Amino acid sequence: MVERLSRLIALQKLDDELASVEEEHAGIPARRAAEAAAHSAAEQRLAAAREALRTAELAQRHAERELQDREAAVAKLEGQQFQVKTNEAYTALLREIDHAREAISACETRILEAMEAVATSGAAQAAAERNAKSASERAGSTAQALEARERELAARIERLREQRADARGLVDAELAALYERVAARRRPAVVTITTTMCTGCRVDIPPQRYIELQRRDKVVTCLRCQRILVLAASGEASAPESGKTL
Repeated sequence: MVERLSRLIALQKLDDELASVEEEHAGIPARRAAEAAAHSAAEQRLAAAREALRTAELAQRHAERELQDREAAVAKLEGQQFQVKTNEAYTALLREIDHAREAISACETRILEAMEAVATSGAAQAAAERNAKSASERAGSTAQALEARERELAARIERLREQRADARGLVDAELAALYERVAARRRPAVVTITTTMCTGCRVDIPPQRYIELQRRDKVVTCLRCQRILVLAASGEASAPESGKTL
């Protein structure tokens, strides 16, 4: 029985390793997608930064053209001062000149604001370009690393499955079937104990069942979680008192 259980434990170790490797292998597409998403986000931020700079530059050019138009209008109005014939017309002309000068001041303010926006957007674009370049380089190196890791894991899975098939063949069919039924519901299916408690569900083992476990002549399972119990070779505890209950 000891040899049978040792083979079962070896099978479980292979299953645990295989599950771990398969989980990592299955997660590679998500890691690849996350890296691609990060690269795409960096490119989108760069595109947005470029658009913000283009908009700021356009606003500056528009304000500069408007300033030129306003200045030309003021010059034209000022040239008309000596052509007016009445005080009312002169007053109206001065009022119009004042409005035109106020428009010039507003244009100058917009130009300053646009220049500040251009400087800010230019710095943001430079930072976005650096980030996009870094993301592109990282995406390339990560893609290569993930591809290599994926191949490595696939080879390990293939080897482990072959080893698992060999180990499964060494376990008695009835015991293997029991193990797989338990493993389908909970893992680990086999637990090694050093006390009178199941290390799988943390429930005390009944006295009679613990005695059967000590005899090592039959397969003993936990009454609560149905895990297969194995008594540690160098950690046998004393049998529980007969009156002890779960």
